[in-house]
Amino acid sequence: MTICVSVAAATIKEAVEAVNAAREKGADLVEVRFDLMAEQPSDLTPLKNIPIPKMATLRSKAQGGAWEGDDEAKARFFRRAIKAGFTLIDLEDDSPLLQRRERDMKNVERVISHHELDVTPSTSRIIELMLLAGAKGELPKGAFAVNSVEELHRLVHAGKMLALTGKKYVLLGTGDFGPITRLRYRRLGSSMTYASLEAGKETAPGQVDVATLKRMENGIITGITGMPLGHSYSPAMHRAAFASLGIAGTYLPFPAEKNELPLLMEIVRELDIAGLNITIPHKESVMEHLDEIDATAQEVGAVNVVVNRKGRLIGRNTDVSGLGQAFKAAGADLGGKRALIVGAGGAARACAAFLRREKANIVIANRTRSRADEVAKRFSARAAGLDDVAGMEFDVVVNCTPVGMEGFPAELPIDPAVLRPGQVVMDVIYNPERTPFLAEAEERGCQTIPGREMLIYQAMDAFEAWTGQRPSYEIMAEAVRKEQG
Repeated sequence: MTICVSVAAATIKEAVEAVNAAREKGADLVEVRFDLMAEQPSDLTPLKNIPIPKMATLRSKAQGGAWEGDDEAKARFFRRAIKAGFTLIDLEDDSPLLQRRERDMKNVERVISHHELDVTPSTSRIIELMLLAGAKGELPKGAFAVNSVEELHRLVHAGKMLALTGKKYVLLGTGDFGPITRLRYRRLGSSMTYASLEAGKETAPGQVDVATLKRMENGIITGITGMPLGHSYSPAMHRAAFASLGIAGTYLPFPAEKNELPLLMEIVRELDIAGLNITIPHKESVMEHLDEIDATAQEVGAVNVVVNRKGRLIGRNTDVSGLGQAFKAAGADLGGKRALIVGAGGAARACAAFLRREKANIVIANRTRSRADEVAKRFSARAAGLDDVAGMEFDVVVNCTPVGMEGFPAELPIDPAVLRPGQVVMDVIYNPERTPFLAEAEERGCQTIPGREMLIYQAMDAFEAWTGQRPSYEIMAEAVRKEQG
């Protein structure tokens, strides 16, 4: 394992403290970003006797740094750094200093770096840049802004091709998907990765702190994909579960467009990601890109969990089991009961699959009647329009539409005349916890079950599928409560 901790300091004294701290935290190498100092120190000897390999960097503004001096000033500074015990220097791949190999720089290793902080070029261009940099110095380094699944795929593919050369290089991302490139740098073929001293002290976007990198050397990576993902409580729940069980693991967002799903599934295999949660709008479209779909997911026609078994991707649906556990925890007996499902999407199908197993008499009501007909036919249920159910009698009512969700109009998904005392009413929406629909049901004397319950139980099942260990309900529930404020 080779972790280079990149440190920024205002003074030489602070630099000494940061280098010592990095060494104590287990860094293999420390990069001092001298370009981020207000002015370059004249005396570097305080750093000389710290027993850890050190790299001196004066990153130019053109490649994302703050250095504005000329090449002669940079050369003079590097000579002083080498005399002060620095064994590596960073030179951009367009630096004029590469044209000269001065006698007093012969015994230093040159990292030849290329930074593109706005975009990730094509795979072929990444490879070309890295090979050109490798011809100019000992260790080529490429850092590219990776802000989409497609860009991450380019970087992963380039790493796969570069690894075939058998040469050393460093390849990493600096954007939204930067963390996964740092955590799985070996999978990119990189000989080392860059880390921050601690969270909040990053010298580049996408850096992960050194303690996390060391903890995650053989750790489990899971995550979530969909579009958008800003509303999700899943990261908080799963990270809390990893911490509570003492498992070296993390949970990352992988926002993706529909056309990026096949690329994302390839990335899951290549980077050894243990699994993903699948959320709107990909629960159905992801299925064609998987190797196997389990019986429940086939029944529902939707996948909300992908499990990676040594490169074989298996689609599962834990929404069904999550619903079942939520109703069971509420003490609701559904056997043979009259049940109304509002909606005809993936959540509605999961609910219908669960209620059919309970032998409930199901009615599917939806704004678009034809969609209700499709779901009803699939689950041997009756279909109805939203205006048709007000006069019907139900023991159980479940809202499976987004009406009432945070960011949507605060409306009711169905005529409140459907709600009567003694009914069990559930809303699969979990943000807000008390939706307008549940508030109305409570006022009418119904027993209510918030969508948070289904969310927690399906997450517990997903976590167990990925890790083989089951987190406690309370740990995940507390994580949700904190997110809800």
